[in-house]
Amino acid sequence: MIVRRRAWLSDLLLSTFLVAVNLAVCWRLFKVEYTGHFYSIEGAFIAIARYITRHWGDLSWWPLWHCGMPFHDTYVPLLHLVVAGVAAAGHISAARAYHSVIGAAYALGPAALYFMALRLGTSRGAAFLAALFYSLLSPSALLMPDFARDIGGIWYARRLQVLAVYGEGPHVSAMTLHPIAILALQNLLVRRTARALAFAAVAIAAIFLTNIPGTMALGVMVFCWICAQPAKQWRMAWTVAVAASVMAYALACYGVPPSSFRTVVTNVDATHPGFTNSLQFGPLPQVLVLGIVAAAGWLLSRRVQSLPVRFALLYFPLLAGMSLTADFQKFELLPQVGRLHLEMEMGACLLLGLIAWRLYNAGPRWTRLTLAAVALVAVVLQIRHYRASARGFTQPADLSMRSEYTTARWLDANIGGQRVYVTGSTSFWLNAFTDTPQVIGCCDQGYSIGLLRDAAFHINAAVSPAETEESIAWLRALGAAAIVVNGPTSTDEYKDIHIPERFERILPALHRENGDTVLSLQQGEPSLAHVLRADEAVPVPGQSRDVMRYAAAIGDSSRAAARLEWLSSSAARIRTQSHRGELISVQVTWSTGWRALVSGAPRSVRADGLGFILIDPQCEGDCEISLNWTGLPDSTWSAAITAVALLLVVAAITVNYRF
Repeated sequence: MIVRRRAWLSDLLLSTFLVAVNLAVCWRLFKVEYTGHFYSIEGAFIAIARYITRHWGDLSWWPLWHCGMPFHDTYVPLLHLVVAGVAAAGHISAARAYHSVIGAAYALGPAALYFMALRLGTSRGAAFLAALFYSLLSPSALLMPDFARDIGGIWYARRLQVLAVYGEGPHVSAMTLHPIAILALQNLLVRRTARALAFAAVAIAAIFLTNIPGTMALGVMVFCWICAQPAKQWRMAWTVAVAASVMAYALACYGVPPSSFRTVVTNVDATHPGFTNSLQFGPLPQVLVLGIVAAAGWLLSRRVQSLPVRFALLYFPLLAGMSLTADFQKFELLPQVGRLHLEMEMGACLLLGLIAWRLYNAGPRWTRLTLAAVALVAVVLQIRHYRASARGFTQPADLSMRSEYTTARWLDANIGGQRVYVTGSTSFWLNAFTDTPQVIGCCDQGYSIGLLRDAAFHINAAVSPAETEESIAWLRALGAAAIVVNGPTSTDEYKDIHIPERFERILPALHRENGDTVLSLQQGEPSLAHVLRADEAVPVPGQSRDVMRYAAAIGDSSRAAARLEWLSSSAARIRTQSHRGELISVQVTWSTGWRALVSGAPRSVRADGLGFILIDPQCEGDCEISLNWTGLPDSTWSAAITAVALLLVVAAITVNYRF
C-alpha cells in the first residue's frame, strides 16, 4: 500500500510539473480574447460557440452558413459545447472561453502522454522524458524545413503555433485525448471488465465528437497499438478495439449521426483532391502501407520486448511517412494527412524519451549527473524559446483597426439580419461578432448545395462586365441582400474578390470603412420567399442558365410578394397571395426535415434544382404557410441509440462484469 501511494504521489508530482511547464508557455491564451491572426479558421469555431450561448434550446438548424444547414453539419460539437458552457458559467465572451479551453487542452496534452506511456509499460523516467520532449520540442520542425521557417527556427513551438495561429483548436484538443484513448484500450486489454470497456468507449467517443482529422489519426494510432501487441494478443486487441469503437460511436451517434457523416464523405472528392488522386488505384496504397506496418509489428514482437518501444517504432515512422509524402493537390494517403504531423511529433517524442532514458541509465553515475545538468539547461532554454513563441502567437488584436470587425458590427446594426455575401477572413470572422447570415461561410465539408462551389468562381473570379452582371444575378438568386468587397486597404487577409471595384460601378454603396465597401443587392421588399409559376421551378439538377432564369423570376415586381418571418432559428411563417398551381420558393437549403403546413394541413415540400425549399401551398387568395425544421431524418433514432449507450455505460460502471 505504501509503495502504491508513493507511486501515485510520484505520478502526481511529475504530471503536475508537466502541466506547469506547458502553462508557463501558453498562459497568455487564458487572458486573450482576440489575437491578430485573422487568417485563422478559429473565427468559425468561436462563431459556433457564440451561437450556442445564445440559442441553447434551438440548435437543430444553423441559419448562418451555406444558406442554412442542419446544425449537425457545421462541425462535430463537443469542443464548441464545452466552450459555450465555459462562456456561460464564467460570464465571459465565447472568444475568451475558446482560448481558455484550448489553452487547457494544450497544457494537459503532455501529461496525458505521460500516463499513456506508463500504462503501456515504460518506466516513469522514460515516460516523463517523452512528455517533456513533447512539451518543449517540435520534431516536425527538424524534419520539415518549411515548418521550421514558418515558426522561426527548429527550437520553437509548432504545436502551439498550429493551435494559436492557424486555429487548430479542435485538432489539438483531440490530440490531448489520443493518449487517454490508448491508455483506456490497454487497460481494457489487460483487465477485460465492463468498466474498462465503458472508459475506453467514452474516451474514443470524446474524440469522435471533437475533431474529424483527430478521429482519423486515432484510427491510425489504434492500428499501430494493435500491431505493437504480442502476436498472440492481436486477436483480442482487435476484439476490444472494435467493441470499444462500436460502443463509442453509439455514444456519439446523436452528435455525429450517419446523415452528417454521409455529408462529409460526399464532399471528400471536391475538398480533398490529393486523397482523391491516391484512390485512382482503389485503396491499394493504403492497404499496402497497413500491411507493411502489420508485418513490421510481427517482426518487432519477436525481437523487441518492450511494448512502448514497439508502438513508437510503428507509430512514428507511419505518421512521418504519411505527412512527408502529403501534397494536398497531388497525393495524400488520407484526407489532409499533412495535418497529422502533430501526431507524428507525439510518436517521435515517445521514441526520443525511451532512447534518452536508456542512454541515461547506460553510463556510470558521473555521466548521469552530467546528462541531468545538460538536460536542465536545455529545458530552461527551451522554455524561454517556447515562451518567446507564445508571446508572438498571442498578441491581442485592436479590433477597431480590423475591417472584419467593423464591417461585421455595421452589418449587425444596419442590414436587419438579412443574408450577405462575404469572403476571405471576413467570412471566417463575421459570425464570431454577429448573427448575420452568410451565403457561404464555413466549412467545405458541410456543403449541401453544390452550386455554392460554382458561385464562388462566378462571383469572385469572373471579371468581365457581362460576367459581373451575371454574378450579381447569382448573388440575388442565392438570397444575398448585400455584398462586401475588400479594397486594397482592407485588413481582410485574402481579398478573394478580383477587381472589387467592378461591383461598385453597378451597385449602390451602403457603407465604407477600413477598406471594406458594403454594396446593396436589394430589389423591392426583402424576403427569402418568392411566388413562382409552376414552369419557373428550377429542374433537378440545376444549371448556370437556370440560376439566371430564377433570378429574373424572383426579381419580377409585378407578382405578389411573399413575406417570410423567422419565428426562431428553425421555424418561419410565410404570408402571401397565391393561386392554385403557383409555388413558393424559399431561398433556404432544403433537407428532408423541413415540413410545411397551411391551416394545419401538410403541404408538399421538396428541393428545387438549386437545392432550395420548394413548397406547393395549394392556396387560393390569402395564404399563410408555417415552415418548420423537424430535424435530420435519423435524429430520433440516433438520439435513442445514444441514450441506450449511456445507460449501458452506467450499467457497466456499476456492475463491472469481467469477460
